[in-house]
Amino acid sequence: MRIEHLLASACVPNIFPAVTLETMAYWDGLFSDNPPIVPLFRRDSVGIKNIAQEIWVIKINPTMRETIPMASADIADRRNELEGNLSLFQSLREVENINLMFSRGAFRDEFLAEVDIKEPIKIPKLFQEDPDQPYHIPMIEMSENLSKGLTYESKLNRSPENMNRLVLDGEKQGQKFIEARFRQMG
Repeated sequence: MRIEHLLASACVPNIFPAVTLETMAYWDGLFSDNPPIVPLFRRDSVGIKNIAQEIWVIKINPTMRETIPMASADIADRRNELEGNLSLFQSLREVENINLMFSRGAFRDEFLAEVDIKEPIKIPKLFQEDPDQPYHIPMIEMSENLSKGLTYESKLNRSPENMNRLVLDGEKQGQKFIEARFRQMG
């Protein structure tokens, strides 16, 4: 990894120009693969022994809002939230589609043996919203109060006070997630 890779990953549009690596220009992955879920379960990306038994997503941008944004800044905030969730939900649909094809026998035994796949990606059924969907990646979301108080600009604020507020909320939400998970596991 080179410093340019880190700079490109931290390169937020509207604030920094794109970082050029060789002949390609890059911005933060928010628009393309954020978070990069699919490589986490691909054996050719992480190795056979490193496949995650479970993937948890810490979701920062809300999926829905109670009010319709009217002011220009509110519309920009909502657009940022939607863009942030777009690639996440596309990746989750890809996982669901792969598992659906697998469960319906869409893959030939010869191909599966060639790529050393013996069964579908195992994603627990915990925290399912729809029991007809057999695979689900659980999400940890920030508290509603914090989520409502964040704007596009405040999400980029790296002051110690703001970072501490985010960390404390994350710890609380993570604790709730773990407690609910243990209750469901019995």
